Amino acid sequence: MKPFTKLLLIFIAVGFAVYSMKTPIYEGILFIACLAFAFYRTTNLPKMNVFILYLLLFTLIELVIIAVLDNFVYGKYTGFTENIWYFSSSLILNLCICLYCRKSAIYFLREEPSLFDMANSLFYVFMLFCFVDIYAFGENFIRNLDRLGFPEEQVSHLWEITHMYYNLEIYNSILLSLAGICLFASVYAHRSEKALAVEKE
Repeated sequence: MKPFTKLLLIFIAVGFAVYSMKTPIYEGILFIACLAFAFYRTTNLPKMNVFILYLLLFTLIELVIIAVLDNFVYGKYTGFTENIWYFSSSLILNLCICLYCRKSAIYFLREEPSLFDMANSLFYVFMLFCFVDIYAFGENFIRNLDRLGFPEEQVSHLWEITHMYYNLEIYNSILLSLAGICLFASVYAHRSEKALAVEKE
């Protein structure tokens, strides 16, 4: 089976698994499994392992934040306020991961060029995560302008703006699948390079 076909099948499998779960905690656990696989397969690359360990740390922090919000926010405020908590925390964390990937990409470009593509591709994936969070965050405000003091009769037609609210899981499953593919592709590329180097020797 060709590498592209393998990656495509992995993308479909991960995307279906994430979408089927539809719960942020399970999505995070699945991404941790992808990171663990990448870590296990690249034990000979310490710089990649450090990068993956930091991504694991960010993902664990996200799971803790979600658990805290589920216990102290969910069901205790209006949907508008709850969405602000969830979307803003997700945006902040994804922005941190995005900046970390960008910083790592610059570092790898200078110190370890073979790892640049992995960090750079993840940077763009998490940029898309940030865009989705900003879209959902803004949509939440637009849909609830009446709660911010605007006359209800003038903004009631905006209540129907719910695209991201109902499709957030789909976008997240696609993006998480892309992040997983970036990791699997990097693992495959570096294992292929290692095998090629052994053959040359």
